[in-house]
Amino acid sequence: MPDAAAGPGLTDSHGVGAAVGRLSNAARKVGHPAFMVLLQTLNEGETVVSLTACRFRGAIGALALTDARLIIVNAREWDPDVLPVSLDGDLTVRGWADERQAALVFSRDGHELVVDQIPDPALAQEIAAGVRARVDG
Repeated sequence: MPDAAAGPGLTDSHGVGAAVGRLSNAARKVGHPAFMVLLQTLNEGETVVSLTACRFRGAIGALALTDARLIIVNAREWDPDVLPVSLDGDLTVRGWADERQAALVFSRDGHELVVDQIPDPALAQEIAAGVRARVDG
């Protein structure tokens, strides 16, 4: 049990706060509900390497590359989607971007996951590069 006398404190054991700090103001604001869902899905000791807000399955979402996996969540009210994606040799990623937003498509065994309306294209490219590096390496 945590020490109640210690108070809430300011901890960022998963690195989510640091990753959110890299986002544009718009991405921070729109993604906040999904970031809270994401926090509940992280395993003990898992650290977020890169993160962005997005749209996933029609709802505000978050896309996170951690030290262990890729996680895609959304903040659909009462029934959020939580999708952990293992980073193995069968996973491919492709994407496109303009100066305002980006989209990524993750594919495996003929199935595709589309993550779009990413407000920070540079972070989408960073996540895609990180996924490719892990899958290829």
